[in-house]
Amino acid sequence: MTGENTTRRRILVVDDEADFAELVGAVRRHEGHDVDVALNGEAGLAALRRHASDLITLDIQMPGKSGLLLYRQLKSEAAFKDIPVLVVTGLTRSDRTAETFIHTFLAADHVPPPQAYLEKPPDN
Repeated sequence: MTGENTTRRRILVVDDEADFAELVGAVRRHEGHDVDVALNGEAGLAALRRHASDLITLDIQMPGKSGLLLYRQLKSEAAFKDIPVLVVTGLTRSDRTAETFIHTFLAADHVPPPQAYLEKPPDN
């Protein structure tokens, strides 16, 4: 298997759209990773407390604890603050109002921005 990445990582997918969360999980499992799926922010936090993750994909708009509230909490806790977060959201990066809101919300508490954003659903 020359040239293949054989590093197994644990990925946490937090998204209230069960079908989308399972799709992302299935793709990552097919790549050889361990995947936990949580359908809301509270379940995502519980999953992290059970198993440390190497990467989190996080939806922003969810009932209960939103992705923004969960993200802010993660970045304030020593055990989770260094885990990279990929925000996967229906709020597009081209929507200046949504982007400004996210950055203002996080900046108010001096929370660093997520590592990356991916529009949901992805084009391909």
